[in-house]
Amino acid sequence: MPALLAVGGALLPLVYLALAIEYGATFFLRARTHGRTPHLLAVVAIHLGYLVLWGLEAGHAPVTATAEILSVLALATAAVYAWVEGVSRDRRTGVFVLLLAFLFQYAASFLTAGGPPAAPAEPAAAGPRTALHVLPALVAYTALAFAGVYGALYLAARRNLRRHRFGMLFDRLPPLETLGPMAWHALLTGFVAMTVAIAVTPLMFGAGGGEMSAKIVSKIVTGSVAWAVCAAAVLGRWLGRWHHVRTSAIAVVGFLLVMALLVVSGVLS
Repeated sequence: MPALLAVGGALLPLVYLALAIEYGATFFLRARTHGRTPHLLAVVAIHLGYLVLWGLEAGHAPVTATAEILSVLALATAAVYAWVEGVSRDRRTGVFVLLLAFLFQYAASFLTAGGPPAAPAEPAAAGPRTALHVLPALVAYTALAFAGVYGALYLAARRNLRRHRFGMLFDRLPPLETLGPMAWHALLTGFVAMTVAIAVTPLMFGAGGGEMSAKIVSKIVTGSVAWAVCAAAVLGRWLGRWHHVRTSAIAVVGFLLVMALLVVSGVLS
């Protein structure tokens, strides 16, 4: 299995780079701008299988080391984008997303060239309860980042359209009626994922997963703010019939706020 993991770790960045090149052709040449990409779903499935094998070989869930988190982030980025693309059927923003996934996985593969790291000293830090919390939390933060980016693009494109300012980037981006729903679906994904992450948090402490340190409190506050941002947009859209302008603005402000809280949490770490 170590040889298989070594081959997988070397090939995954190349696969993501190939996808980024394919989507780059879509963006710059305006070819196959609509539809779904079966290659992307296949890469997501392969990456998921790679992480499962990695966890079996390492003896712990792949959420303890920096390299493992980077690889999970690459998978979460590709998976969330696959969902957004499947709903919107627009491929024109894929090049930026897949380049980010490539960078995450390239850094992860570089750091794990020597094989899986040893299990942490505290078993609870690598247990299934921790994975049940960390994995959906990473998906939620990734989805919120998507919502912030798509929301910013939507607001910028809408402003340029009202001022009759057009350029190459505006010409190649999806139209407003597509960018708005893309930000909305990302917010909905973040809401569901963060709800799951918060729901399983008591299991970690019930199993003796750690004490309430300042670092843990900061992470709880950050997760709660991220959930509140997504919940406000979701409820406003469903109950208040908010326009995409308002949900996109909430996505941008919420993303910036959560990023600032994550930086504070990182400092406390």
